[in-house]
Amino acid sequence: MSYMFLKRYNPAYDFFLIQYFREGGIEFDENTTFDEADQRELFSIGLTSMTPHEKLFCSYVRSWRMHPEARPSYYELFDKAIGGSGSPDAKRLLRLESNKIQRNGKLVFSEREAAVSISEFYRKFLRNPLKMELERGGGGKDVTKFFSMEELRPLLEVRQIADEEEKEKLRNGIAKHLLEWFSSITPEKVESDIQRILREHEEVDDHMKLLPDDPTAKERSWSCRHASECVEIDFFQQFGSNSQSIFLKPSRGFRISDYVEEPGRNDIVFPWYLVVRTEWQAEGDIPRARKAQESVRYS
Repeated sequence: MSYMFLKRYNPAYDFFLIQYFREGGIEFDENTTFDEADQRELFSIGLTSMTPHEKLFCSYVRSWRMHPEARPSYYELFDKAIGGSGSPDAKRLLRLESNKIQRNGKLVFSEREAAVSISEFYRKFLRNPLKMELERGGGGKDVTKFFSMEELRPLLEVRQIADEEEKEKLRNGIAKHLLEWFSSITPEKVESDIQRILREHEEVDDHMKLLPDDPTAKERSWSCRHASECVEIDFFQQFGSNSQSIFLKPSRGFRISDYVEEPGRNDIVFPWYLVVRTEWQAEGDIPRARKAQESVRYS
């Protein structure tokens, strides 16, 4: 099975969003500032009827308000602009990427490219800031923002019995060990983890869970999560559907940009990928969730 990877946030999407807005008669281009767009969106308040182009433009500007310094080039907005259904169409995206007019970056990424991006995220937002924190002697409680629950647990266990000096020594020891691990993360290691997790999902039978448990619920879906130290992948499949939604992201670092850069930039800097199969299932090769789905349907 082969896969391709799409970034949830990708400045290359803006080319298609601009094109879509202009097709709908909206004056908007790569030079339009946030303040200009914001004023136009404010005029839409109270309107009872808007075209699809105008509705998407308003959604775009509202998302832009979260971080005016960077355009909201999100997959969910891009997908609507190209008339998508929510589920990425691999062949169509490759055709769009090959369009000679579109020269503003890639839409589709390889497994290796996704691994490089995630490795770089660990280096820039976790390893380097933690290293600087330790080098300037700022250990103490400041380093705990890089800790997961696993690293925090030893501190919680001694918080009532250890003095401040002992706590700081323990914090710094954990931080130094964590820095070594961050430094060991390479594109090769991340890529190997991605391959192993995807293979694990494909090879293990009937491991997805149908949620919610209530059989009368209007919407139910199969889901599972596979994780390594570096990455985790979530799989979702709507009950009654053969298509899966697959999401790849680092195992840690969600919202670390709030501390390393500034609040509100997580959606921009956190490397969240949509994973798309690029080969059709061989005839008779029924997806794991579908097997379980049929057993539920006919039991």
